[in-house]
Amino acid sequence: MALRIDDKFPGANVRVLERNEGADPAVVFTADPHGGPEALWFDFRVADDAPPDPMPETLRLALRFFGNLLGGYGNPEFCRPVYRADGKNWLRLPPPSVRQLPDGQSVLEWALPYPVAPVEIALTHPYLPDDLRVLLQRSKGYWHEEAIGLTQRGNVLTRLDNNASLASLRGGQPRGLYLLARQHAGEAPGSWVLDGMLDGISRRKSGAPWRVWAVPFADLDGVLAGDYGKDAFPYDLNRAWGKPPMRHETLAIQRDMRRWAALCRPELVLDLHAPGLCEHDGFYVFQRTTEDAAAQRADQAWINILRQELGPEFAAETFARTANYPSRWTTARLTDFVRDEFNCPALSMEIPYGLCGTAPMTPKQYREAGRRLARAILSRW
Repeated sequence: MALRIDDKFPGANVRVLERNEGADPAVVFTADPHGGPEALWFDFRVADDAPPDPMPETLRLALRFFGNLLGGYGNPEFCRPVYRADGKNWLRLPPPSVRQLPDGQSVLEWALPYPVAPVEIALTHPYLPDDLRVLLQRSKGYWHEEAIGLTQRGNVLTRLDNNASLASLRGGQPRGLYLLARQHAGEAPGSWVLDGMLDGISRRKSGAPWRVWAVPFADLDGVLAGDYGKDAFPYDLNRAWGKPPMRHETLAIQRDMRRWAALCRPELVLDLHAPGLCEHDGFYVFQRTTEDAAAQRADQAWINILRQELGPEFAAETFARTANYPSRWTTARLTDFVRDEFNCPALSMEIPYGLCGTAPMTPKQYREAGRRLARAILSRW
C-alpha cells in the first residue's frame, strides 16, 4: 500500500494532515488558504501505486477545520463534496458522519471505495479553461474569444463576445448584457451557470438582438492556482472596482466594459458567485442599496424576471437580499462601478455549491439554470 496524493494540476488545492496506510486507510485533509484570510476550495487526487492484497474495501476521507471554512458554521449535513474515479462522471458524496473532538471541533468523514484507479475529490465540480474550450467548440463559432489584458501574474485575460452575430444589424444600437464569473476563484458553480447561459444564447434563433460580452475567469490566476480567492490579498477582486481600481484584472475589465457600453444600450450586468459552504436554499441575488427610486425599480424588475424564470426548483424563497455581512474592505464593488459608470442595473447572483433545497446539484442542473436565466433576459423584449 502506498497512497499517493496529487495536487500538481490546474485548480488543485489541498493540505494533507495525515495519511493512514494501515488497516483503516484514511486521508485527513483540509482546504489550504493559499495565503488568503479565508479557505474553502479543495480539489485533489488520491491513488495507490501498490495496492495491498487483500485490498481494503473503503478509504476514509476526513475533513478537518470545518469551522474555519467560509460557511462552515452551518449544518455539516449540507457539506456535500464531489468525487470521480479515473476521470469518469462526478458523483456527489452523501452527508458526512461527524466526529466531535474533545475540544469541540468537528471532523467530517466519508467512506469511498478504495481506489483501484485515481480518485479526484473536490468541493464541487471544477470548471477550468479546458471546460470552456468544450463550450466554444459546441457553440460552432458563435462566441469569439478576445484577449483584453493580462492578469497580475501575467496570464492572458480573455472575454467572449457575440459581435459577429450582429454584423448585419441595421439601425440603432443593440441592447447590452455583460456577464462575469469567478471574481472569487473557487466559486465554480458560477462558471457552470455561465456555461449554460452562453450555450442558451448561442442556440437562440429569434428575438431582439443583444450584444453579449462575458469574462469567464475574472480571477484567472486564482482559478489555475487552486485559490479560493474570497478576500484574497493583495485585494479581493470584487472589492477592487474603485477609481482607480486596485487590481490589474479589474482595470482591464473596467476598460472592456466601457468599450461594450459604447457599442450598445447597457441593460444588465450579471456577476456570478457562490455563497457559504453549507448554504442550500437556492439561488439568490444581492442588490445594491440606493436612494435612487428609479434605480431600485430597474433592479427589482430584473430580479422579478430572473426569479420567475428560475422557478422554485432553483430560486431561494428569499431571492433578493442586501449584502450586509462584514467585509475586510469598504471599497467599491462591481455593482457600484456599473451603477455609477453606466446607470445600469447590476446584480450579483449566489449559486450554491452542493444542494438546492434537498436536491444535489450537477453540471447538467447548473447549465439548465443558466439556460433559464439567458431565456429570461433575452425574452424580456
